[in-house]
Amino acid sequence: MIEPTISELLVRERDILTRIAAGGPLEEILRDLVLMVEQPSHGEMLASVLFLSPDRKHLLEGAAPSLPKEYNAAIHGAEIGPRVGSCGTAAYTGEPVIVSDIATSPLWDDFRSIALKHNLRACWSIPIKAADGSVLGTFANYYREPREPTGRDLEVISMVARTTGIAIERHRNELARKREEEQRTLLLHELNHRVKNVFALASSLVALSASSAADSKELATAVRGRLDALARAHQLVRPGFSDVPETNASSVSFRQVLNDILAPYVTADIQNRVTLAGPDFVLRPEAITGVALVLHELATNAMKYGCLHQPNGVLSVTWFIENGSFHLAWGESGIPYTRAPAVNGFGTTLTKRTIEDQFGGAIRYDWRSDGPTVTIDAPLEAIADGHA
Repeated sequence: MIEPTISELLVRERDILTRIAAGGPLEEILRDLVLMVEQPSHGEMLASVLFLSPDRKHLLEGAAPSLPKEYNAAIHGAEIGPRVGSCGTAAYTGEPVIVSDIATSPLWDDFRSIALKHNLRACWSIPIKAADGSVLGTFANYYREPREPTGRDLEVISMVARTTGIAIERHRNELARKREEEQRTLLLHELNHRVKNVFALASSLVALSASSAADSKELATAVRGRLDALARAHQLVRPGFSDVPETNASSVSFRQVLNDILAPYVTADIQNRVTLAGPDFVLRPEAITGVALVLHELATNAMKYGCLHQPNGVLSVTWFIENGSFHLAWGESGIPYTRAPAVNGFGTTLTKRTIEDQFGGAIRYDWRSDGPTVTIDAPLEAIADGHA
């Protein structure tokens, strides 16, 4: 068997690096890297790439096309440690781990039977590292007989591990860039949505105030008060962007947020048409913005199109806690010709993402003939600080 020279391997590595730079699919690049290393041995050596999980505690399958599926499944998810085979130990220590005989190595006590079952007798593993030295995963060579590495073997493994590290790190950087771009796009959409809502709400508040004001002075006072209340409600949705000292986040309750959000709309003349009922509880500091955002969207829609826009509209907000879950029903009635929108707007999409992604809950819309009912369910621990 004629093995490729180091220079030949460098040429192959250059081709792989070209594909990495072009943004080729990571799975295909890693598979081809593994097959490139295996090819000269004609089946005597089997290679494997494993990733370190996001919590940096477990091994995840990356590329091992020639290893048995049963073996890959047994390794996938294994917790790293000082005696977890060659790869689990290499990922834990950040140093190469050379096991020439799996049958006798104490590092393989927990995985010896599955390895020997598939005639895997030796395993040399080297950590794959990022540019900053952190461990990204492992690259390993398996052999079907006990075997010690030569100097050339170690040189080849190190070269492939370096190339693999470049591929993995570039892939992760690209994913991070895409996530940042998605966040920027979402923020721009949200900003545009908020600005349009401010003008729409200002118009609705002027109309609402004008209907009950006796003169221009009373109208001005009513509009000013409602806009001030709207500003306070908006601050709950976007805390941290104001020069005004914020309320102590460790003691903000659900009812407080709900009252502040509704304050601009629920004036004295319509209080008899609004019902709020449910047990109060302190919100988790990190949940305040999400809760305020969801309630703000519901209140905004009620003011622009729903029950708060109608002279005889009725709003009922009820909530309860049961078996560790929070349940809320936002019910509107007194709205003629209610029907589901043909297309969900950005506000609805943002609300859905907040409930599902941030709180791990669910939101449902029931479009009755005289008004919608919005039902929200979420794990209590996602929104409540301690026990309600």
